[in-house]
Amino acid sequence: MSQPGLRSRFGLSFTALWLTAAALLVGSSSCARAETSSITCNDGLATCGGACVDTQVDPDHCGGCDGACASGQRCEAGECVGEDKGNGGGGGDEGGIEAPGQSDGTGGALCAPGLAPCSGGCVDLDVNPHHCGGCGQECPAGQLCEGGACRCDGGLAECGDSCADLTKDPLHCGGCDVRCGLNAACVDGECACDEGLTGCDGKCVDLASNPQHCGACGAACGGGLVCQAGTCACIVGEHEDIGSTIPQVVRGTTLGADTYFGLDCVAAGSTEVVYEFTAAEAGTYRFDTAGSSYDTAIAVLDRAVCRELACNDDRAGAEAAASVVLEGGEEVLVVVSGYNGAQGDFELHIDRAAPPACPVGTLEPTLPQSVHGDTWTLGDALVASCGSLDTPEASYAFTAPRAGRFIFDTTGSSFDTVLELRSGTCAGSVISCNDDNASEETSRVVANLTAGQTVVAIVEGADGEYGPFTLNVSEYVPPPCPELVLDAATFPQRVTGTTAIVDRESALSAPCGSGAGPEVTYAFTAPADALYTFDTIGSEFDTVLHIHDGTCRGPSLGCNDDMATGVRPSQVKVLLEEGQTVIVVVDGYTSSSSGAYTLNVSQTLVPPCPLIDLGTTVPQTVTGTTADASDVLRPTCGEAGGREATYSFTAPEDGTYLIDTFGSSFDTTLAALDGSCSGTTIACNADAAGSQQSLLTLDLDEGQTIILLIDGDSAGASGDFTLNVERFDGGGTCSTPIELGSSYPQVVTGSTVDQPGSVTPSCGSSTAPDMIYSFTAPENGTYIFNTLGSSFDTVLQILNGGCRGASLGCNDDVSGGRQSRISAALVAGQTVFIVVDGRGSSAGDYVLQLDRFTGPGTCSTPIDLGSELPLTRTGTTSGQPNSATPPSTCTSGSSAADMVFTYTAPAGGEYVIDTIGSSYDTFLHVHRDGCGGASRGCNDDGGGSGTSKVELTLTAGEVITVVVDGYGTSSGSFTLNINPAP
Repeated sequence: MSQPGLRSRFGLSFTALWLTAAALLVGSSSCARAETSSITCNDGLATCGGACVDTQVDPDHCGGCDGACASGQRCEAGECVGEDKGNGGGGGDEGGIEAPGQSDGTGGALCAPGLAPCSGGCVDLDVNPHHCGGCGQECPAGQLCEGGACRCDGGLAECGDSCADLTKDPLHCGGCDVRCGLNAACVDGECACDEGLTGCDGKCVDLASNPQHCGACGAACGGGLVCQAGTCACIVGEHEDIGSTIPQVVRGTTLGADTYFGLDCVAAGSTEVVYEFTAAEAGTYRFDTAGSSYDTAIAVLDRAVCRELACNDDRAGAEAAASVVLEGGEEVLVVVSGYNGAQGDFELHIDRAAPPACPVGTLEPTLPQSVHGDTWTLGDALVASCGSLDTPEASYAFTAPRAGRFIFDTTGSSFDTVLELRSGTCAGSVISCNDDNASEETSRVVANLTAGQTVVAIVEGADGEYGPFTLNVSEYVPPPCPELVLDAATFPQRVTGTTAIVDRESALSAPCGSGAGPEVTYAFTAPADALYTFDTIGSEFDTVLHIHDGTCRGPSLGCNDDMATGVRPSQVKVLLEEGQTVIVVVDGYTSSSSGAYTLNVSQTLVPPCPLIDLGTTVPQTVTGTTADASDVLRPTCGEAGGREATYSFTAPEDGTYLIDTFGSSFDTTLAALDGSCSGTTIACNADAAGSQQSLLTLDLDEGQTIILLIDGDSAGASGDFTLNVERFDGGGTCSTPIELGSSYPQVVTGSTVDQPGSVTPSCGSSTAPDMIYSFTAPENGTYIFNTLGSSFDTVLQILNGGCRGASLGCNDDVSGGRQSRISAALVAGQTVFIVVDGRGSSAGDYVLQLDRFTGPGTCSTPIDLGSELPLTRTGTTSGQPNSATPPSTCTSGSSAADMVFTYTAPAGGEYVIDTIGSSYDTFLHVHRDGCGGASRGCNDDGGGSGTSKVELTLTAGEVITVVVDGYGTSSGSFTLNINPAP
C-alpha cells in the first residue's frame, strides 16, 4: 500500500506520461516553428520554442521558457504549485491534479485563460499556426497566425490567394500585379533588364544592334543605316565582290556564316552571306535563289547607306526573288539569308530584265497555235487585274480572223500563271482575267470576239512567280445541231447525258422561260401519227424544253419551263404526223443551269385532229361529249389535264365571229388555233362573264380556217358540251368599227349590252362587251376622249390604227369617278380605234365625247420658257388634258392633268428643276425630244411636302421638255422653278 506523497521508484504517474507526450508535441511544434521566421507575441505572452506562451500559467514554461513544473504540479502566477500524483495513486479527494485535456469535473480543460485545449495540449488560437482560429486549422506553408487568421510570413505580401516576395517576384514586382516586361527581372522590388539589355521607352533593348536605340536610348539610325556594335554605320564585314557580270550564278552556303543585317521581310532571320554587285548599265535587275536547298530570304541594299531596296522571303515556294531598278555604275549589296534560322547551300542568280514592253509580240491568226517563252528576263510593264505587283509578264496582240468564241490558256507552263485579256491595246479595258483554271495552276480565258477585233493576251505569274510559259490560242467549235438522234422505234424511251461541257454556252434561244443555259439537241422522226410527250423528269438542274419543226431554228411546236409551279422538270406534248422530223432541245433556265439531264419520250395514239369539220355554216350549234375523249392538246388558258374535242371551222366571209360553249354541262375551256391542231393559239377563254362556260370573239378573214378546242378547265372536267358558232352582224367591232370621221367636237351615245367583247383593255380588269369606233385626226393636236355621263363603270382605251395597234392611252376611272378620260397627241391623218369597254362585266348605256384641246401646255403645244436662269413660272393644271405619260421607272402611273413646257439651257452645267411652292401633290418628269422622248429625270416627292425635284446636267443649247404632272389624279396650282445647282 502506497503512502500519500510516496511513489514507486520504477512507477510513472499519469502526469509524467502526459508530460512526456506533451514534451514531444512541444518539440514537434518547436521544429515546425523553427522553419518559420521569428514572430511577435501579444502583450503578456512570451516566445518559447517558436510559440507564444503565457509563462504565468504554462506548466512547461512556468515563470520562463525553461521553467517546467514537476509531474503533478501546475503553474500559478509563474510558480509551480501542488503535489505530484503517483502512477495510479491519489484516488478520491487527496489533492490529485488532472492531466491537461481531462475534465475538471465541469467539462472544461485545465488550460490557462486565453489558451484552448487542442490535440492534448493548451494552445493560443490567436497565434498558433497549427490551430489558427480553431483546433486543426493549419496555416499554409510560408504563412503564420496573427489574431486567429493566417497571414503571410514576414517579408511577404498577400497578392490574391498567394504570398509574394515583392522584391523579386516578376509578377508582383514592388506591388501586387506589377509585372516586369519581356527580357526583364525583378530586383529589389524594381524591374530590371536582363544582362546586356537596357530599358528604353519601357522596353529592354540591345543598344548594340537596335536601330531605334543604337548605343543609347532614343539614338535612332537614319538614312537606311544599320546599328552594329552600338554605332549607326554601313558595316558589311566579310563579303565578296562579284563584279558586274550578267547573267551569272553564284553558289555558296550560309552554314557557319555571320549575321550582319536584320532583314525587314523576315520575322526571325539567320546567318547571312553578302555579295557586292555593280550594275554595268541602267536597267531592272533580278536576283533569285532558285535551286537552293533551304527556305531562303534575299535582300538588295544600297551599298552607300545599307538602305534596303528590296527584300523577299518567298516568291515561289521556299525560294526568294527580288528585283530593283539600278543606274549604271550603282553598287548594291546582295544579302542571302534564311527564314526563321534556316541555313544551307544556296544558288544566287543575277540577270538584267528586258525593258518593259507591251505587247512583246503579235500572234498570227492561224488556229490553233501555241507560243513559248520565259518571263524571267522580261520587264514588268503592267499589272493584271487578278495578278500581283512587281511581276514580269509576256503580252501578245491577237486579231480574230472571224467572229467566234476564242480560248486562251497557259497549259504547259512551268509556274502558277495569271492570264488576262484586254481589248484593243495594252491599256484597253479588261475583257477577262483568270488565275487558276478549276483546281490547276494554269489559267484559261474564253472570249467572244468579232471579226477583226484585236485583243492583248497577258501572261503573268501569281504571287510574283515567273519562268517558262506556254500560251495556247484556239477557237471554240460549237456542236452540230442536231447533235444526237432519238430512237424512233422504242417507246417509252429514256436517254441521259450532261450539258455541263467545258466552254459550251447557249446557241439557241428558247421561245419560253429564259433558256440561257447550254443545250443539247436531238433529232426525232415520228414513226406514226400520234401524240408524243417529251419531258425532263429526273434531270439535276432547272430545265427548259423546246421543240422545233424540221430544223434547229424551225418554227416552235412547243416550249415549257416548269411542268407545274415549283416543279422544275419540263414537259412538251406535240401531235406529229408520220415521217415528221422535229428537233428536241434540252436547255437550261439560266446561263448557270447545266448538268446531268434525263430526256423521256412516250407515244400516245390519238384520234384524228380535228375530229369534225364544221365547214362554213353560220350560225350553227353542235353537241357532243368529252367523257370518252383523250387529253392530247393543252390550251394556253385554264388548268391542264382535261379531255378535249376538236372541230375545224372556215370563215365564209370577213367579219366578227362569236363562238361559245353556253349550255355545256361542265366547266369548259375554249381555244382557237390557227390552221391546224399544232397551230398557234389565236384566242383562249376559260370563264366568260363569271360563268363556267367560255366565249371567244374572233375577227376572221374570208376563208380563214381555225381549229376549235373544247377542253375541260381542270383534269377532272369533262362531259356533255354545246358549241355555238355565229357571225356578229352588228357594228362596233374590230372588223366593223363605227366611223366617227374627222369632225370635232362630237358626242355619240349607245349601249354595250348586246356587243361582243372584242378587246381586252390594258388597264383595269374587263371581260365585258365593248363598242369600237374609229376616228381620224384632221390636224395635229391633243385630242380628249371621255365617257362622262355613261350609266356604268367604263374603261376607255385608244389604239393606234386598229385593235392590234399600240395603246395610245387607257383609263379606268378619272378623278375617282366611274367614268373614263384620255388625252392623246395625234398628227393629221392619224386613225385611232376608240374602245368603250366596261370594268369587270359591266355593260350599259354610254356617252362618248371627243374634242381637240386648243389651249397651250400640251405635248403638241408646249409652252416655251426660253433660256431664262433662274426662272420661276406659276399656273394651274386644272382643266388641262393628261397629255404626257411619266416614265414607268418613276411611278406606278399618273392619270392627272399636266402642263408641258420646253426649256433651252443657256450654258452647260448642273441644273435643278422643282415644283416647290405648288399647292398639290406634283409629279415632275423631264424628256429629251418631246413628251415621248428619252427620260432625263423624274421625281415624285423630292422637293418635300408633296412637291418634286429633278437634278440633271445639260449642255449649252440643249432643249428639254418639262412636264408638271400630278400624282395619281392630283391637279391644281403649281410653281415651276429652274435654277443652277448650288
